[in-house]
Amino acid sequence: MKKWRWAASLLVGLSCLGGWWQTAQAESNHYSVRAVLPSNQVNKKLTYFDLLVKPGKTQTVTVRINNKDTKSHQYDVTTNLASTSDAGQLVYNQTVKNPDASLQFNLATATSKVKTVTVPAKKAKLVNLKVKLPEKQFPGIALGGINIVQHATADKKSNKQSVSITNQFAYTLGIQLRETKKLTVKPELNLLSAEPLQVNYQNYVVAKLQNSRAVIMHDLKVNSYVTKQGSDKKLLKTVKENMTMAPNSHFNFALGDGSKALAAGNYTLHLKASAENGKYHWQFTKKFTVTQTKAAKAAINETGANTNWTLVAILGGVIVILIAVIVWILMRNRRKSK
Repeated sequence: MKKWRWAASLLVGLSCLGGWWQTAQAESNHYSVRAVLPSNQVNKKLTYFDLLVKPGKTQTVTVRINNKDTKSHQYDVTTNLASTSDAGQLVYNQTVKNPDASLQFNLATATSKVKTVTVPAKKAKLVNLKVKLPEKQFPGIALGGINIVQHATADKKSNKQSVSITNQFAYTLGIQLRETKKLTVKPELNLLSAEPLQVNYQNYVVAKLQNSRAVIMHDLKVNSYVTKQGSDKKLLKTVKENMTMAPNSHFNFALGDGSKALAAGNYTLHLKASAENGKYHWQFTKKFTVTQTKAAKAAINETGANTNWTLVAILGGVIVILIAVIVWILMRNRRKSK
């Protein structure tokens, strides 16, 4: 009987974990955020800021925070520069510590500092941010995100063992500034470097790609591979498409699936790319060297990259089946004992 209770408690406990997660998700709708569009908004149908600005002026950007909860909350309001993730996607909610060298106007540093705002229960508040524009006209667009984060709150579930869950929810509003309605700047892709890199026991060759122009690069497609110098054999062939790059940004494009490290030697990276549905094309080659030291380190750690996740999944399934069988046997024995 005790064994049956233990098994049942285990299954109930596992289901409760899922229940707590669902509760945290359901409680995320305590507040909402809206961009208050000014008169110089280019397209008033948009829900984010797309502003036509003038050199040397200060632009006021207003955000409305609506607290729907029955208690007051504090919110942090910050502005970040748009960047490109290593997956080749636009990112608006991360601090860019080292902006690309091609950047002429940093929207994040030109905007007023972090504000902490308290909004009473069932009330709304307007938050004004000031953006100081450079005296000299900047080409293309300045792109970023205004991030509104509610201060973390701990929800406690009283039980024999109390459980504390910390909830923190955020909104991001896009902000795009331009000084001409018609944008004539064209994207420009550059290959800055190529080198071997190991991340979490995964071995790659990384091509550092740069969009050096103040315009978003849409529909980026990259076709790449590596050859050892003196050989035509293609290694680490990688094709990726539907990527997007932020203006004046760079990211690390990884070749390979991480499972195979290159031996020491001299190599050449070959890379072809296109953007804007094939309107723009680029082709690059870049030589690089895998040193004996890097090759030895990669070989030592390569075993960590060879985890057989299929086997892990199978073992997990077997464990679940075993638990089910144990529960079934205990239930059958319980019926017989009656």
